[in-house]
Amino acid sequence: MNQTREMAAVIDIGTSTVRAIVGRLTPDRKLDVLAFNEVMSKGVRNGVVVNIDEAAQAIQTAVSSLERDLKIKIKKIFAGISGQKISTRKYSCYRPTENGVVTEAIIRSLVEEARKHAVNSGEIGYHVIPQDYSVDGEKGVENPVGMSGRRIEAMYNVIVASENYEQNLRRSLGNAGYELAGVFVNAYVQGDAYLSRDEREAGVVLIDFGAGTTGVSLYFENVLRLACELPFGGNVISTDIREGCSIIPRHAEMVKKQCGFAFSELAPENKVAQIPEVDGWPAKEISFKNLSGIIQARLEEILDGVNFQLESTGLVNRLGAGVVITGGGSHMRGIDKLVSFITGLEVRTGKPVIAMKEELFNEKLRTPEMANVMGLLLSAIKANALSKNTLGLVESAEERVIQSAAPTTKKAEGGIRQKMTSIFGKAKDGFNGLLSDEDNEIE
Repeated sequence: MNQTREMAAVIDIGTSTVRAIVGRLTPDRKLDVLAFNEVMSKGVRNGVVVNIDEAAQAIQTAVSSLERDLKIKIKKIFAGISGQKISTRKYSCYRPTENGVVTEAIIRSLVEEARKHAVNSGEIGYHVIPQDYSVDGEKGVENPVGMSGRRIEAMYNVIVASENYEQNLRRSLGNAGYELAGVFVNAYVQGDAYLSRDEREAGVVLIDFGAGTTGVSLYFENVLRLACELPFGGNVISTDIREGCSIIPRHAEMVKKQCGFAFSELAPENKVAQIPEVDGWPAKEISFKNLSGIIQARLEEILDGVNFQLESTGLVNRLGAGVVITGGGSHMRGIDKLVSFITGLEVRTGKPVIAMKEELFNEKLRTPEMANVMGLLLSAIKANALSKNTLGLVESAEERVIQSAAPTTKKAEGGIRQKMTSIFGKAKDGFNGLLSDEDNEIE
């Protein structure tokens, strides 16, 4: 198989950073990251694209670097979405069986019913996650296909989001010169890269502290039970510091990262941050203690929202693996202790749990803030493989030459013509074909 067919390209459009990555799986099932780039984000607020042209500029800058590095043309890109209008909705349905046996067709019809009817006007159902199947009243069935019975009941969690999120994302990619291959909800994919199977089985929460949003996902018995996002992140903490200390935004972000503590009890009593004079703003001193008090107050508000979401599942007291924190905000000193204090659970900082082929830039990818882009890449590779690598995501320089030469090639003898068709036919179909609506709905 042509190696470009195995590649998947992903864009993670965050509030502060846009990250682009191309990767594939090696024959021994290791993740091979071929190229990676990150640039400052534009046109995004609270995880949502709000300025199409500015976002397109950032996307084009991030992705074109990968194309130059790999000498390829990226045609279609998988992307993740964030935003406060992302939630998990329960849906139950049932079917009579066919000839007394549960078939794959019945399960597919149940999934499609959940995807269609669990959403409200203006929403899209992205991921349908089985929670429980019951056959003739026998509950707790994980895989009912092939079982005998007259009736099957299903309970699903459907992760939904505002349809405007995808529309703005698609337009931004189009303006940057790329097509949208598929969409994943960030809170849905993060656990694939940063949580082990044992953790998901025992019960675990992943909290992703981003710049514009805070993502929450909860797993129990290896099933995703909750995925949602809160419309608060590191940016609101910086705003609080700017307003509370009367300093400019750049200095607020700087002192937050360099001098702030999430737990004010950990902040030293006698240390101060020196803010220089700039543009008429006088120089001033801010005590670490006061600064950390501002940070803790906002983080407690965010974590109260997280707790509210977790308690709605009724599973908090059954989580054996505690909390894993990711995102740029997880670097805040003492945040693990504050999260543990608020949730009552043990906390660790996240890192990838997947096997990776060694590359020079892998150290950068093994950090908490890469949970989104790494989870997206794994999901994109899986979706590409399930499509039999026919999505036409990436085109090499040699394939572009073939494509451009094909329309002007003179008719050849039958034998030669047949050989050319057999060699390049599938590649040409994949590169020229557009995704149908069904292709965009990836579970």
